[in-house]
Amino acid sequence: MARSTRKASTRKARASSRDGAKQPALFPVIGIGASAGGIGALQKFFPGAPADSGFAYVVIQHLDAEHESVLASIIQRCTAIETRTAAEGMAVEPNNIYVVPPGASVTIEKQHFRVAKIAAMRARRTPIDDFFTSLAHEQAENAAGIILSGTGSDGTIGLRAIKELGGLTLAQESAEYDGMMRSAVQSGLVDMVLPAEEMAAKLVSYFRHSSRTESERDRHKRDVAEQLSRIAALLRTRTGHDFSGYKDNTILRRIQRRMQVLQIDDPAAFYERLREEPQQVDLLFQDLLIGVTSFFRDPQAFDGLERLVIPKLFQDRKPDETVRVWVPAAPLARKPIRSPCS
Repeated sequence: MARSTRKASTRKARASSRDGAKQPALFPVIGIGASAGGIGALQKFFPGAPADSGFAYVVIQHLDAEHESVLASIIQRCTAIETRTAAEGMAVEPNNIYVVPPGASVTIEKQHFRVAKIAAMRARRTPIDDFFTSLAHEQAENAAGIILSGTGSDGTIGLRAIKELGGLTLAQESAEYDGMMRSAVQSGLVDMVLPAEEMAAKLVSYFRHSSRTESERDRHKRDVAEQLSRIAALLRTRTGHDFSGYKDNTILRRIQRRMQVLQIDDPAAFYERLREEPQQVDLLFQDLLIGVTSFFRDPQAFDGLERLVIPKLFQDRKPDETVRVWVPAAPLARKPIRSPCS
């Protein structure tokens, strides 16, 4: 049964890759970024990954461009999943592991790899960010980004793109080198922090939880909508922000995403979880602001506006006097922030 499922997934992937339209693959693609200490973490991760999950894994490890890599063979020794080196134009297929070659920046486009050499004089090499960002735009909610052991901050920008477009983000707990993990976690972008050996099972559970028929998705969306006013009230009480004026579809997608992360099916049960655990309200609030504005996510800036800027705007003004505020350069056609004053 597993073999027939694997073949069917592969046929779907190949059919999709022949289609000229840019559509996400019908299977999840998992990007795994690592640097120093990453090989040990990968050796813990892949033994727990089922050979027939239907996922494609892409490993981006910081490697010396001057030396031939044996990473693919190292990974192959600890998994039954076929492991190969990514190459220009290669189709991305389920139940495969792809390793990015040394000295290369790999992206994904229309279910195929695009491989470019990293310029020797490039000031900052960020192959993990490069791949994660392309993965987010290619796969949307069918993407996951994982940060394993490593130094520096490569991967954090890419995780932002993945989370912004509805994908899942994870970081390794107790990493041998925790620079990349700490950078990601401190940004507030990571959904789960887990030991490497527990991640594969969590991925399977997460994406299985999301696999519904169209009618099931519509019914679930209606059920979530029935709880929307109650959830918005919790958000307003906890954070002071009123989301009742936001587009329902945007909020519903973010609520459904948090439910998926927590693996809660019943919207009423999710509401109760929010009510009982205020920190879950904070996490939902962060999700709602992803892709809206970085400003609200910076408490110091918002506090400065409230204490230093707003009072001066209204100083010595009459109650009926109008104050006009312009918000320049709303990026990417996003609406400007409304900050009503009372």
